Amino acid sequence: MKIKYKLTQEQYLEAIALHQKMGFRKLMMAVYIMVAFMIVVITTDYSQTREIVRNFGTLFFAVSFYLLLTKMLGTYQSKKLYERSETLSKDTILRVSAKGIRVGNNEKPIPWDTFRKYKEDENYVILYTGIANFKIIPKSAMNVHELKEFIALIEEHIQMRAV
Repeated sequence: MKIKYKLTQEQYLEAIALHQKMGFRKLMMAVYIMVAFMIVVITTDYSQTREIVRNFGTLFFAVSFYLLLTKMLGTYQSKKLYERSETLSKDTILRVSAKGIRVGNNEKPIPWDTFRKYKEDENYVILYTGIANFKIIPKSAMNVHELKEFIALIEEHIQMRAV
């Protein structure tokens, strides 16, 4: 099966949002917020109302600023990566078979056992070869028959589905 597509910047950002959904980064953010909350709870002198308000207010604004900053920086970095990449905005041709996936004009396919896990939604399939190494494949690049065949190959050869 041959899949030909070209990712737009908007498609790339949507796929990155899917990649980051319920990932390790969000878990670590939750842990950091809980640690900061516990430090404030333990170190606050509850006999002084002003200190309670100041400490919890500072915690609220610090966490809000951190979440906003990481969201903005993540989007900015993804846009810059797309703009600087020589391959992301170009036409991509994948040849999918029972042996694996051949990208572009490469002679050897990437074997199916190289892919550790996959993630999908209604628009994209992401195939992971590592924690941050993945291939984004838009479902719009395939017709209904090709999509069913592609998903069947993925489910047959890649055992772990990411959440």
